[in-house]
Amino acid sequence: MFNWGYALIGFGIGFATSAAKNAHNTSLVNLFMVAFLAFLIFSATFGIEWFFMAIVEYVIGLVVGIKMTR
Repeated sequence: MFNWGYALIGFGIGFATSAAKNAHNTSLVNLFMVAFLAFLIFSATFGIEWFFMAIVEYVIGLVVGIKMTR
């Protein structure tokens, strides 16, 4: 079963990180990286497969954000 709200959180963190990187705002990037680490820890509590799914969701959001700014 796939939870769309859960996927949206991972995607949003990745997308926001790419936006902060493009704005060259290092403090905001650091904040989103802390949020990403918290999201990974939260995901790992459900099992190792959700940990890896969280990484995939983050990377997809990051790539989409980077592609949209080009």
